[in-house]
Amino acid sequence: MEKVAKIKEKRNVYSPFTIIMGIVLALYTVTLIVLLGWAVITGCKSQDDFYVNKYKLPTEWYWNFEYVYSQFTVTIQTKLGSRNVGMPEMYMNSILYSVGCAFAATLVPCITAYACAKYEYRFSKIVYSIVLVAMIVPFVGSLPAEVRMAQRFSLYNHIWGMWIMKANFLGMYFLVFYAGFKCQPKAYMEAATVDGAGNWRIMMQISLPLIRNLFFTVILINFITFWNDYQSPLVYLPSYPTVAYGMFKIKDTVINGMSTVPMRMTATTMMLAPVIILFALFSKRLLGNLSIGGIKG
Repeated sequence: MEKVAKIKEKRNVYSPFTIIMGIVLALYTVTLIVLLGWAVITGCKSQDDFYVNKYKLPTEWYWNFEYVYSQFTVTIQTKLGSRNVGMPEMYMNSILYSVGCAFAATLVPCITAYACAKYEYRFSKIVYSIVLVAMIVPFVGSLPAEVRMAQRFSLYNHIWGMWIMKANFLGMYFLVFYAGFKCQPKAYMEAATVDGAGNWRIMMQISLPLIRNLFFTVILINFITFWNDYQSPLVYLPSYPTVAYGMFKIKDTVINGMSTVPMRMTATTMMLAPVIILFALFSKRLLGNLSIGGIKG
């Protein structure tokens, strides 16, 4: 008992490296919070007040969010001419783009990883090797070919086309799901097979429910990634600008008073608001334990 107590005491002692890393991470977190707070406060100032009090509280508080929501627009070119897209439409495009792409980019590697983990054939090893090669080898200059392919298959300038393009199994999350399925006890599948369950029923009612925490966590991470993505909508969705696309364009705008720093900080805060709310609601899932239960008793 004394030896066990001493071992626990040693494990509870923080090493110098742990303390240094904790301080570095704490300082990094403080900088992010300070910058976010500065953006919110700056968004509540007038332009004149910003020049006088750049790093102080506003002399007079302004509610710029309503103005930005109604006046922030992006001009796009269509077959019928130019058209202004407001923030409500950009929000809708962002939701459709982020939710659809996140689901497609999570489901496909999940199903592919399941097939490779549970059916150990030569083709499964080939798929696994392809994923590793795609992650290691840097592919440069493929964008023109991808755009041409999207145009040829009528995927270009369609939100549903982006869902299809993002539905691939290449990337880190394939390995994450592969490891998750490999950790599942085979006794579950063997018992289901004895009871007469087929492969489809085993996957849908046993394997996938065991990794539901992992699945929804990856969806949340992918959603945040696609919500902040402006490059893909900029290239593939010129007629469907998202909020991130609008924030990319706001640096060039000089209309409706959106060129001022307070208005740009207000627009940035409005773009980050859904991500912050999502993180606040699902922080335990994003930062929690993703372990898979095993057989007990």
